[in-house]
Amino acid sequence: MLQAIREKMSGWVLVIIVLLLAIPFALFGINNYFQAQVDTYVAKVNDVEIAPRELQERLDLQRRQYRQMLGQDADLRFLDSPDSKRRVLDSLIEEELRFQDARAAGVEVPKAKLQSEILAIDAFKPGGSFDQNAYVITLRNNNMTPAMFEQRLVRDLASREITARLSESAFVTDAEVDNYLRLQNQTRTFAAVTLNAAEETVPAPTEEAIAADFEARKSEFMTPELVTVEYVELQPSDIKVDPPTEEDLQARYEEQKDRYVVPEQRQISHILFEVPTGADAEAQKAALAKAEAVLAEIRGGKDFAEAATANSDDLGSKQQGGDLGWLEPGASDPAFEEAAFKLEAGAVSEPVLGTNGYHLILVREIKPESRRQFAEVKAELESEYVSSEQARLYSEMAGQLVDEIHRDPQSLEGPAQRVALEIKRTEPFSRAGGPGIASNPKVLEEAFSELVLERGQTSDLIDLGKDHVVALRVVERKAPEPKTLEQVRVEIEAQLRLKAQREQLKTKVAELEARLVAGEDLAAIATELGKTPEQADAVVRTAGNQSPALLEQVFKLPRPGATPVRKAIELNEDQRALVELTAVVDGDPKTVEAAARDAARSQLIAQWTESETKAYVDSLRKNAVIKIAEDRI
Repeated sequence: MLQAIREKMSGWVLVIIVLLLAIPFALFGINNYFQAQVDTYVAKVNDVEIAPRELQERLDLQRRQYRQMLGQDADLRFLDSPDSKRRVLDSLIEEELRFQDARAAGVEVPKAKLQSEILAIDAFKPGGSFDQNAYVITLRNNNMTPAMFEQRLVRDLASREITARLSESAFVTDAEVDNYLRLQNQTRTFAAVTLNAAEETVPAPTEEAIAADFEARKSEFMTPELVTVEYVELQPSDIKVDPPTEEDLQARYEEQKDRYVVPEQRQISHILFEVPTGADAEAQKAALAKAEAVLAEIRGGKDFAEAATANSDDLGSKQQGGDLGWLEPGASDPAFEEAAFKLEAGAVSEPVLGTNGYHLILVREIKPESRRQFAEVKAELESEYVSSEQARLYSEMAGQLVDEIHRDPQSLEGPAQRVALEIKRTEPFSRAGGPGIASNPKVLEEAFSELVLERGQTSDLIDLGKDHVVALRVVERKAPEPKTLEQVRVEIEAQLRLKAQREQLKTKVAELEARLVAGEDLAAIATELGKTPEQADAVVRTAGNQSPALLEQVFKLPRPGATPVRKAIELNEDQRALVELTAVVDGDPKTVEAAARDAARSQLIAQWTESETKAYVDSLRKNAVIKIAEDRI
């Protein structure tokens, strides 16, 4: 047989087969030869690439976290800044460096450790214990599969192992804690006079100065970019629904009539003879004997309410004669409920053992099970019918609108007409927002996005919350224009005046500081300024009745010697203060309670760990080959 194959594969047959095989190989080979290999990573850490998708996922996660903290309507445009994206990328690079180092050190994450970490996450325990469905749904909502999440968790646990060991190795001596407490609880006594730029009197800026400033900063004085958008909005409450017929409502009632069943109710009183948790058999027998004795008294004619007030261990009901009100099935302890719902009205039970002891139960009145009739619930049924129809139509129309926009992204008129929605129009607005929907941060983000603003396409549906969506398209765009001098005159005058006030204040304070340092009395200088020195006696660095900026600078001053420390300090661009520091007293570590001392030690250890971790990561960066594609961030 092999010989037959060789014979058939010779001659012109072999030539044809070779040619047929050579053509695709030649084409693919040529294509690969001429096609350049294009890098797509945003960063490369040694030989490991960080893909744009990873960066985008982390940015999306950050956005979701901020929305959870700040609310769905929070303005999160700052997250799109290059600096913000770079910080996120740096964190990804740091994670990769730590993981590579952990892997090189032989760090492994046991499956038991991974499992215990997952089981401990609260998001996966809606009922208090791990729920597999909650696990899958939560991950799906965050665009992850269990495999992806577990892989990330393994990397995170391995990366944290070395820094955890750094933390475990950290220690702080008692002397260091003492020094920290001396500084933390240090008090300072000083007097201060605060001067403000706004208090300085300066001449009005000249026309020449105003014109010169305008010319120098012309590019800054521009009108904002404005856009006008047309949009459609969809919400269930705006959808008109034909009122249901009597037959529709009757059918709905029949389908759901179990909803309108009012279960049997019983007005119950009880007397509790408590048996503490973990009590022995003797305690249980004693409680039972007491219950039987009280039951005998009741059957002998004693009033149940009087017996409850005198004997019940249930503090919540004994003053009301044991009254528990009206109870329905499923509202109480199973043993208690079983006994209570077997009694006739007016009957008292034998002692019933429940979860917290023995009960004597009195059924005072019984309301049998009943059903709300159609006439009673007709209005409710009609409202539910309209709401459910609106919700159904809303879902259908929203889906149809998405399809129509994708089919015709360059126009809103066609999609709006086919979904029967009115096209509305906004007033021109800037990136700062405007009236109506233009005040919503999500609308602003979409209106000035590349897709809508630059490409001229209709946005995807924008979720404004509470089943309210809009889709929009920019119909007018007004570019920034230079403002005239008259439009910005007031602004320029104010800025020039403030600049002159700041310069004058700086000069004035320098002169006053020289007088103060020379020994002139601060109170005398204050009087000259029409001010009164602010006195601070033995204040700590976190004193709530003092300016934080002033305290921060005062606690940086050196200790006074034979004479007070006198100095002018800058609080901000518009404020200076003349300070006279007269006393510095360190805190006494011996007066600090053990708990506060332990907290100080923990804080020092945390600071040490943070510093060492940073040094560790800096070392990894220094010894790694890191490439960042700035143009892809």
